[in-house]
Amino acid sequence: MTESPSSDLSDLSGTVIAGKYRVEHLLGQGGMGSVWSGRHVTLGQLVAIKFVHPKLAGSPEARRRFDNEAKAAARIKSRHAVAVHDHGVTEAGQPYIVMEYLEGESLERAIRQRGKLPFAEVAQIVAQSARALSAAHGAHVVHRDLKPDNIFLAKDDDGGRHGYSVKLVDFGIAKVVQDDAETGASSTQAGMVLGTPHYMSPEALTASAPVSSASDIWSLGACAFAALCGRVPFEGDAIGDVVLKVCASPLPVPSKVEPALPRAFDAWFAKCCSRDVSARFKSAAEAADALLRLEEWSRAERENVVYQFRPLQPSLALMELDLEPAPSSRGRMLAGILVGASLMLGALGFYVMKRTREADELVRSSMARATASADAESARRLKALKEAEDALFIREKAASAASASARARELASQTRPARKPKVPPVRPQSP
Repeated sequence: MTESPSSDLSDLSGTVIAGKYRVEHLLGQGGMGSVWSGRHVTLGQLVAIKFVHPKLAGSPEARRRFDNEAKAAARIKSRHAVAVHDHGVTEAGQPYIVMEYLEGESLERAIRQRGKLPFAEVAQIVAQSARALSAAHGAHVVHRDLKPDNIFLAKDDDGGRHGYSVKLVDFGIAKVVQDDAETGASSTQAGMVLGTPHYMSPEALTASAPVSSASDIWSLGACAFAALCGRVPFEGDAIGDVVLKVCASPLPVPSKVEPALPRAFDAWFAKCCSRDVSARFKSAAEAADALLRLEEWSRAERENVVYQFRPLQPSLALMELDLEPAPSSRGRMLAGILVGASLMLGALGFYVMKRTREADELVRSSMARATASADAESARRLKALKEAEDALFIREKAASAASASARARELASQTRPARKPKVPPVRPQSP
């Protein structure tokens, strides 16, 4: 946001909103609206008042998002989420939200000004952000646009040695999961991408799965990467490049970008940003706790992978072995011999199994060839038999035709009329 008013933004200084809040001066402005400082007219409480841009005041989509931001933030009960005091529409028809007044800077600005932040500081930022996310997820709210610019480092005298407390802001595109489930509607239109692609999860970018609390955990991991490495984890000038890297390219390895980072953070980041939603941390609190106890968590993760098939409880035999005294050197030697013999038996068993498998394969191939040969011989015999049958049929037909022809000639000869004998002519006698 900029702090100098643009030419198309009206000066709201001195305006009283809802009869309770007097607008004082502009704090910043962006494409969707502007934020002004204000003060409660009777209590004197300093507040921040957010207005929709006048050009968008008549847009149903802008009004819906503004209303959604107020309602979503109001559901979250956490000191690490910006508090909403009031919201409504001015007499001029301009929607507004009254929020707590924050002084400080965003994590995005801190990264730009300071570069890579210390690991301990980032771990605290993640922990406090996770508390706000836990409260949001408990209220069935998914932020959907978690990024360094929406993680505000608010000045706080009780904020420890860093002098600030984390506040999550801008719930403008937050999703109230419970309301969507009850109404059967979704706050996102088909084909619409809501959020900042560099920090969005694959399912949020591609709609391959419903957006859930796991999507915010992905974004939290991406924010931690940016704070520790000084750059976004998935770089790209065009949205297509970013989507490709988020959804298909190998995940970046933080310690290769910043060698000073512990290797355990590589595993933490990979778990936060796993493309398998079920493989991510189960909650934001679990992710934050793992980062605060990184080495301990990493060791536990490695043991879990190596011993994931280990029985949950020792057997009675193992318990009895634990009570026995340590074996002598002779016992250790015997144990070594037994282990060596076991290995040899194992190798022999493997060799026998391999040879048996090869023999079985040879038998199967021989049987297949024999079967194919038998099938070919049977086909040849069937063809010869058919040809013999066809020849016999032709001979029988020919014999039958010859017999019929002879019979016809015989009948014709029997029915032919007899010829009359020729009478010689009578010559007249002469007198």
